[in-house]
Amino acid sequence: MQPKSESPSLSPVIAVDEDLCVNCHMCIAVCPVKLCIDGSGDKVTINADMCIGCGSCVQACTQKARSIVDDSAAFLEALGRGEKMVAVVAPAIASSFPGRYRRFLGWLKSLGVSACFDVSFGAELTVKSYVRHIDEAEPTLVIAQPCPAIVSYIELYRPELLQYLAPADSPMLHTIKMIREYYPEYRDHKTLVVSPCAAKKREFQETGMGDYNVTMRSFDEILKSRNVDLSRQSEADFQNGPAERAVLFSTPGGLLRTAERDAPGLRDRTRKIEGPELVYPYLDSLPAALKRGVNPLLVDCLNCAYGCNAGPGTLNQDASPDDMEHAVELRSIEGRRTYAGRRGGDRTSSKRVAKALSRYWKPDLYARSYVDRSANYRIRVPDDIELARLYADMLKDGQKDHLNCAACGYKSCRGMAVAVYNGLNKKENCHLYRQRVIEKEQRVVDGSSTRLNAEIQLALEDIRAISGELETLSARAETQFTAILSSSAEVGDMIETLSRASEIASGKRRQIMSLADAAEGGERGMHSTMEAIRRTSAEVSGIGEMIGVIQDVAERTNLLAMNAAIQAARAGSAGKGFAVVADEIRNLAEATKSQANGVGGSLASIMEQIAVSDGMILQTETNMQSMSRDVGVMAEDMSGLIDSFTGLSSGGTKVIDGIEELKTASAEVKEIYSNISGKIEGLLAMIGTIASISAETQETISAMTRR
Repeated sequence: MQPKSESPSLSPVIAVDEDLCVNCHMCIAVCPVKLCIDGSGDKVTINADMCIGCGSCVQACTQKARSIVDDSAAFLEALGRGEKMVAVVAPAIASSFPGRYRRFLGWLKSLGVSACFDVSFGAELTVKSYVRHIDEAEPTLVIAQPCPAIVSYIELYRPELLQYLAPADSPMLHTIKMIREYYPEYRDHKTLVVSPCAAKKREFQETGMGDYNVTMRSFDEILKSRNVDLSRQSEADFQNGPAERAVLFSTPGGLLRTAERDAPGLRDRTRKIEGPELVYPYLDSLPAALKRGVNPLLVDCLNCAYGCNAGPGTLNQDASPDDMEHAVELRSIEGRRTYAGRRGGDRTSSKRVAKALSRYWKPDLYARSYVDRSANYRIRVPDDIELARLYADMLKDGQKDHLNCAACGYKSCRGMAVAVYNGLNKKENCHLYRQRVIEKEQRVVDGSSTRLNAEIQLALEDIRAISGELETLSARAETQFTAILSSSAEVGDMIETLSRASEIASGKRRQIMSLADAAEGGERGMHSTMEAIRRTSAEVSGIGEMIGVIQDVAERTNLLAMNAAIQAARAGSAGKGFAVVADEIRNLAEATKSQANGVGGSLASIMEQIAVSDGMILQTETNMQSMSRDVGVMAEDMSGLIDSFTGLSSGGTKVIDGIEELKTASAEVKEIYSNISGKIEGLLAMIGTIASISAETQETISAMTRR
C-alpha cells in the first residue's frame, strides 16, 4: 500500500510550561530527533510538526515543565453532557493499577461509560493480521507498528521505510474497528482510549478513529482530585472476550511471544529492540541493512525501554521492570489457562484462540496506510564552508576542539552546528564556547581581581587615614563645642554690658539734652545781656554828652567866676564878698569840671569796657550757639549710640539664639562623628574581610588560570 503524500499539520501532544522551564536542554539531550525543539531562546519551544510524541522529554524534565496534552478535560465535559461512550483500555492498565484494574473499569462505568473493551484482544487480532501478511505477501521486512511514536518517526524522518511498516492497524485500532463492525449497539458511541502514551492522539487523528485519548496518569489525577478510592469501587469486566497471551503486548517482546504461538520459528527472524537510544539509530541503519540483505523479517520495536508499561502516560516511571511486569504476567498466565482447557496444551490453546479471533477478523478490515510527512522536515544542512564558519563562531580552532561532549544535547559538535545554522540553538549553549569565554573572562577577572585587591588595599589605607583624621576632627569638634559654650557665656556677658551701657547712655543723653536746653537758655540770656549792655552803652554815651555839657558849663562858669573875680577886684572892698562868691563859684566850677573830667574818664573807661564786654559777649554768644549745636549733635549721636546699643543687644540675642542652634548642631555633629567613627571601624573590619576574600579570590582565580 502506497503512503499518502499529503502532510497536514500535527497536533501538539507535548506542552511546555515556560514558567517552570529553566532552559537546561535536558529535553534536547533525550529527544530522539532533537531538531523539533528550539533551544535558541530563554525557554525551549516545540515544533509539533517535527515532534514524534515519544514523551522522553516529559520523563526527563526534572522541573516538571513538560506535560502530555491529552483529552481528559474534553472527556469529562462529554460525560457531563451525557454523551454515549465506550472505553478501549490498553494492556498497561494492569501495571498502572495492579490488582485494581477491574475496579477501575467499574469506576468508569459509574461515570457513565457504557462498556469497556480490552485492547489485549485487539492485540490478538493484530498478531493474526501480521502473520497473515507475512504468510501471504512474503515481505522482505515487516516493522511492527503498535507504537505511534515509531510510526511518526518513520513518516517524518525515514519515509523510505514506510513501505515496510506493517499494513495493519495497531491493537487499539483493531479494537475500535472490531467494536464498530461487530458490536452494532455501540456504533453510535464515542470512543474513550485509556492510553499509556501521548502519541496515540496522533494515530487517532491520522485514521479518524478514537475520540478521547486520556492517559492513565491523567485518570490517576482525576481519581485523586475527586478523592476516589478504587478499593471501594465495584469490579467490572471487559465487554469483549479475553485475550490469551497478547496481554503481554505492553511488555518488551510481547508481540513476539504472542506471534510465536501461531508462527513457530519467527523468533529466529525477529529483531526485538526497545528504547529511544537504540530503536531510532537502528531504524536509521535499516535501509543499509536491507541493501546488504542482512535485515530481519520482523522488527518488534517499541519506543519506551520497558515497553508500554512504562510509557510517559503511565504511573510506572519510577517502578522497577519486575514490579511493573508482574501484574501483566499474571494476566498472561490467567489468559493462557482460560484457553488451554483442562488438558492445558498449546495446541488446544492455539485452536481456541484462532476460533475466537475468526469471529472478529476478516480481510482488509484492519488494513492501515501511512502518510509521508517528510515535507515537515525543513532543516537546512550547512556545507563545509558554512560549517567552518559556524565552528569558528563557536570558538573551535580545529578538530581537537570537536569534543562531541553532548553537553548541548546534540551528541556531536556537528549536530549543534546544524541546530545553530537553522536558528534552533545558539553558540552560547556550546560547552566549549562557554569554557573559552569563561577562561577569557577568568583572565579578565584575574587582572581585575589583582587591580581590585590593590585598590582595596589603597582604600583600606585611605580609610585608616580618614579614621585618624576623623579622630582629629572629633577632637577639634569637641574643642569647638567647648569654645561655643564659652562664646555663648561671653556673648551673654556682652549683652548684659551693652544693656547697662545703653542705660548709662540714655542717662547721659538726658543730661546732654538738659545741657542743650541750658546752653540754649544761656544763649538767650547772653543775647539779652548783650542787648542790655548795648542799651547801657547808649545811655552811658548820653551821660558822656551830658558831662561834656557839664564840662562846658563848668568852663563857662569858671570863666564867669574869673570874670566875677576880676570884677570884684575892680570893685575893691565892695566887691570882696562877690569875689569870695566868684572864687567859690570858680572853685565849684573847677571841682565840677574836675569831677566831670573824672566821670568822663570813667565813662570812657566804662565805654571801653562795655565795648570789650560787647565783643566778649558776642564771642560768648557765638560759642554758646556753637556749643548748643555741638550739644544737639552730641545728643543725636548719643541717640544713635543708644540705638546701636539696642541693635547690638538685639543682635546679641540673635547671636545667642544662633549659638544655641550651633550648640545643638555641634552636639549633633559630635554624635555624627561618633556614629561615623563606629561605622568606619565597621567598614574597616568589612574592607579587611573583603581584602582577605579578594586575596583568596585572586589566588583562586590565578590558580584556575594557571590550570
